[in-house]
Amino acid sequence: MPGIVRSLTKRIIIFCNIAVSLCMLLLYVLPYSNQNHFWFLNLLALAFPFLALMQLGFLLFWSIAKKKLTLIPVITLLLCFPLLKTIIGISKKTKNIKEPHFTVATWNAHLFDFYEHDGHLSNEMLQKAKDLAANVLMVQELVFSLDSNSSMSINNVKKKLGYKYAVTGNDRRFGVHTDAGTREERYFPFCLGIFSNYPIIKWQKVQPLREYNHTFIWADMKVGKDTIRFFNIHLQSMHFVKQDYDFIENIDNQDIDEVKRTGKTLIRKMKNANLLRAMQMNAVKEEVLKSPHPVILCGDFNDVPNSYAYESISDVLKDTHVKKGYGIGRTFQKLSPTLRIDYIFCSRSLKPLHNSVVTPSMSDHRPVKAAFSFPSAD
Repeated sequence: MPGIVRSLTKRIIIFCNIAVSLCMLLLYVLPYSNQNHFWFLNLLALAFPFLALMQLGFLLFWSIAKKKLTLIPVITLLLCFPLLKTIIGISKKTKNIKEPHFTVATWNAHLFDFYEHDGHLSNEMLQKAKDLAANVLMVQELVFSLDSNSSMSINNVKKKLGYKYAVTGNDRRFGVHTDAGTREERYFPFCLGIFSNYPIIKWQKVQPLREYNHTFIWADMKVGKDTIRFFNIHLQSMHFVKQDYDFIENIDNQDIDEVKRTGKTLIRKMKNANLLRAMQMNAVKEEVLKSPHPVILCGDFNDVPNSYAYESISDVLKDTHVKKGYGIGRTFQKLSPTLRIDYIFCSRSLKPLHNSVVTPSMSDHRPVKAAFSFPSAD
């Protein structure tokens, strides 16, 4: 009887190991899949760091229990090495960059706490953005007033951030009382902004669909001896609310009926978001391919490495964290410590020198900053 139990246990563990291996390897299919039918493969990208840890656990177990079976996790990890490289940066931390360079930063600034400050921008967060001291700053979830005399006008925001030039793109227009006692002030919320100390030669807002998160902007700037096209994008979020985050973080304390009910809602949100992100990134990629200049693309993808959106843009641009980052590079401060969803990508002709995630952050996202060598003229 003990022999039967031992044999059955061994078979179950082998089955689980093979199942984990298949889940990891399926990510190679994701970039070529039809997202309308196979959107759920993106969930494997979310789970990939944990699947890799499980694979290491199997490796340790088989090295003790039956060395021959270590081939399963070893072969899987070797085959998945390109996928593993996208989640962990292995470059040395760079304190001082000796060669001439310029810097780019990106930050989902959560409207600079506009709603938390009764319709005014947080000076502390504005200072945080200024302290990034980047030559070019990309902001997602920017808000500014249409009143040129307002402290929230784009010119005043630009000055507070310490920049000479700025362009913005919006999805929708709202009106709101920012100071209910004195006036009504119109403002643009949830915008994209590019702030720069380099003159902006040309820029454009691209909006494939007239819906929220279906807008991105690009701007051409003379940097060194060449022109670079800078993209700022913000892909569809899951639209999780506080109750959703609380549910996920305390799922062990939920009853079965609540898990089923809320779980269905979360899966529906994730499906809708994945479908929209795929559509949005396809539009972004199409525009990137049209660029006559080298490209630096920044933004909040709301998606992790190895996802469809990530792999799609990785076909034509390189991830600066993979090239010059260190560690996991978590940028989203809720839920899992593996959530790197904010990125700086660049053309293969550009040379990144450094990439870092800036902490602490007063938003739910952490800023990302990268340094680049000055490009040579074509």
